[in-house]
Amino acid sequence: MGISKKQLIEHLSKKMTNQDIANIYGTTFQKIIQLIKKYELNPNELRRVNKYTVYLHLLNEEVVYVGSGVWYRCRRHSNRRNSEHKQLMQNGKIEYKFVGEFDREEDARNYEMELITKYKNLGKAKFNKVQSKKIKKIHK
Repeated sequence: MGISKKQLIEHLSKKMTNQDIANIYGTTFQKIIQLIKKYELNPNELRRVNKYTVYLHLLNEEVVYVGSGVWYRCRRHSNRRNSEHKQLMQNGKIEYKFVGEFDREEDARNYEMELITKYKNLGKAKFNKVQSKKIKKIHK
């Protein structure tokens, strides 16, 4: 399979799922789990699963979505409302970038709304719907 411990640590630290890692190396997520055990790694610690994240979805280096939630949420396409967004994710066209980690969910949500407002004002984040109540709350 040829995945070094260093590479695996890097992937886990970028909050990649086992399936994401497996896809890169053309293997199964079960093989990735075996490697994690072999290298005696703690994926929860490396992924910092106890943090709330804020992330961007990028298409051709342009922000098309801002989101927040637990570490794996940025890669889930099953819960996307917009069919184009969902299809782009399923086809592997979306890049992911984490831009914040917070101890409190409320802090992550507030930062998410700030970024949505910022990118919407720039004509970006086309897959985000902006709720005026949330925006007003942030600017108070």
